[in-house]
Amino acid sequence: MRKLLFLLLLGSGLWSGYWFVGSGAIRQAVEDGFVDATAQGLVAEKTALTVAGYPNRFDVTVEGLRLMDPATGAGWETPFLQVFAMTWKPWHVIAALAPEQKVTLPDQTVSVASEGLRASFRAKPSTDLPLAAIVLETDRLGATSSAGWTVGAGRSVVSLSADEEVTGAGDAPNTYLFSTDLAGITPDPAFVAAVKAVTIEGLPVSDLPETIDSLRTGIFLTLTAPLDRHSGETRPLLSKLDISQFAFTWGQLSASAKGQVQADDQGFAAGEITVEVTNWNRLPALLVAAGVVQPEMAPTIARGMQALAAQSDDLSVLTLKLTLADGRMSFGPFPLGPAPLMLPPSG
Repeated sequence: MRKLLFLLLLGSGLWSGYWFVGSGAIRQAVEDGFVDATAQGLVAEKTALTVAGYPNRFDVTVEGLRLMDPATGAGWETPFLQVFAMTWKPWHVIAALAPEQKVTLPDQTVSVASEGLRASFRAKPSTDLPLAAIVLETDRLGATSSAGWTVGAGRSVVSLSADEEVTGAGDAPNTYLFSTDLAGITPDPAFVAAVKAVTIEGLPVSDLPETIDSLRTGIFLTLTAPLDRHSGETRPLLSKLDISQFAFTWGQLSASAKGQVQADDQGFAAGEITVEVTNWNRLPALLVAAGVVQPEMAPTIARGMQALAAQSDDLSVLTLKLTLADGRMSFGPFPLGPAPLMLPPSG
């Protein structure tokens, strides 16, 4: 019995020592981060820092957090940020964010309101801390800008995962699955009004509702280097993307896409993505309101879409290919201009 009691006391003492050493290291790491940021010319301020959770968790709370880059004018302020990790798996971190935050951009300030906004980061248990998954989710999110626009969303989940069982990427190294599942998206009311104000000869007035039903994506991203603790030095760049799922629904308008794009020898995006739009006659007004198409060109664009849709069995369905080749890109017969540069030229 005495030996058992001794072992229990010894184990408790060792575990307590581990927690207090670990909590002290975490506190010092956070403090050092603020000092380093300040030394680099950034504004990094807080009003309080606590580490709790003994004995099974490390619970870090930073209050009055303010980060700002004076050079760019970008910044972030939040009343608090909480980060949690179990003591036996510190490579899995969960963060809870405040219901109200403020994001500062060079030309505007965006106030963000949310319900249940949280994030998790999970690395693989290795000294390099390779990324396993990042998940950001919320029950409700709204953003209001000093520039006059507002957007919002209902239940939403965004993730980036390197789990082999879900990527389906075969033997491709450094490939990650980027997924989104957004519901109840509310675009800026002024934009919706602008769409409905567009009139195009031969097309009905827009009947798009105030809320976008859903946006779901599943895109495999192949990078030039893995996402791990060395990423600041290796600077991973996107070399290939493979769209396995893209589904967008807004009232009677819906769109889907599949295809693959990768960097060519000059670093420009090259490949082909097939886009299918159902009830395409809602699309021209949307493009005009978004500034993609000039109003005077809308009738020509609409007639072209109508002619292309007439080639299929269902006149309401328009199928086009987004083609990227030789540093240029086009959407069906419509030229779009230069293709994006994905990588520095190999030469």
